Amino acid sequence: MKRLITVLLIMSLSFSLFSFSITSYRPLDREYRAMGSSGMSLKGVEKGFYTNPASLSNDKFNLVLPSLEMGVGSFTEIATIPFSSLGEGDFDAINEVLSKLTGTIPVLDMKASSSLALFGFGASINASLGLYTSGEGISMGLIPFMNIAASLGYGHSFGLKEGIRVEVGAMTHFSSFFYSSPLGIEEVVDTIVSESPEKLRLKLTDTAFSLDLGTTLRFDNGFSLALTMVDIGEGTDSVDIVTGEVERLKSDFSINFGSGWERVFWGWLGVKASLDFSDIVGFTKDVSFPNLLYHTNMGLKVNLTKGIGLMGGLKGGYPSMGAELKLWFIDLFVLYTMDEYSEYVGYNPRDTLSVQLRMVF
Repeated sequence: MKRLITVLLIMSLSFSLFSFSITSYRPLDREYRAMGSSGMSLKGVEKGFYTNPASLSNDKFNLVLPSLEMGVGSFTEIATIPFSSLGEGDFDAINEVLSKLTGTIPVLDMKASSSLALFGFGASINASLGLYTSGEGISMGLIPFMNIAASLGYGHSFGLKEGIRVEVGAMTHFSSFFYSSPLGIEEVVDTIVSESPEKLRLKLTDTAFSLDLGTTLRFDNGFSLALTMVDIGEGTDSVDIVTGEVERLKSDFSINFGSGWERVFWGWLGVKASLDFSDIVGFTKDVSFPNLLYHTNMGLKVNLTKGIGLMGGLKGGYPSMGAELKLWFIDLFVLYTMDEYSEYVGYNPRDTLSVQLRMVF
């Protein structure tokens, strides 16, 4: 009990020391995303970097070098684009397509990362390059962006009593966000054709610092409970390249609760199930069934031998699924998710198809 109190005091002190600015950038691990953004209490050292830092205590050694991922946002809309009409200059068809991409949402995201976990300590570096949409219809623009983030943290596990273990952890993030003012469709085409980046000017926001805290209560029968506080920070300022106006980007601070169960049968059949509740504070602002659905995530994973895994879940009522294939140290993963890009379910859902290839040691 004394050790538990000591750890909690250290975590509380860290909370006050690391309350700096933040630009939200959370490259969540693929199992978590495929299971409906749930499973914060389940084992997996990779969850320690952006989901629950207490998970760093799960493995003595884990090295990912490298991990490459490419995702296409608004996949359904893009897959139905009438490319023949676009080639003929049919502006009605162009406008119809572009009107489906309304809002500020990612349409292309390419990621590269590497991470190392060693006896509870964890470090990772992530880079992301892609495009966001801005506006709607013919007036829609594209916003090129780039994220670079580094994380450093520690997780520790100790026995509370027979059959029960406690895991605690803290993870700090340092991230920089580069972006351009919106480029019109014609400007994008001209840039591609001329191969000239003259109109592409990237602006750097302030380097952001944030902190994640997490704890997990793990039982020998496979059940687990977790509580996390993520994106602890004050926000950061973003300056528009064209107008020079300063916009305050708020942090996505949230308190989250998760529960899970995992077992292996006959030495080869693994089953994981999870039920998480995200952003408890946000839910209390509107206690209603639609908002309850928005904050509830659940998922299931079945491992068919150690090399094949199938996952599915619901995030705020929207489906997600994934499949993984492991061959020695090569790991291939296909992920399909649907996310809500507004504050309410059903207002602006978008799907994403991603493929990830990595080497795990």
